[in-house]
Amino acid sequence: MADQSGIAGGATGTQAPGGPGYGVQPPAGYGYGAPLPSGKATASMVLGILGLVLIPIILPIIALCLGISARRMADRGEGGGRGQAVAGIVMGWVGIAFAVLGITVATIQGISAM
Repeated sequence: MADQSGIAGGATGTQAPGGPGYGVQPPAGYGYGAPLPSGKATASMVLGILGLVLIPIILPIIALCLGISARRMADRGEGGGRGQAVAGIVMGWVGIAFAVLGITVATIQGISAM
């Protein structure tokens, strides 16, 4: 029985690496199949970060809305950046929770000061 090299019994070590007909595979990265992150996903993540640091009421809500929209786009295959969108959603919820906690603490302190 002959193998692909044509020698009966098979010859080990005589075949070219990768075998016949197989070329070098390109390196994995953005240029080979993975779509670039969408602008909504990037904006969601950036606004989520800024909402935790600067404006804790308005920016997390915007980050949450943009993140949900970007994640839906990524799930439909219309763009990439699903991870950035999820990060924006998480930071949006955390920012909203901090804002609600801050408002609650300020209200309780205001009532107890009376």
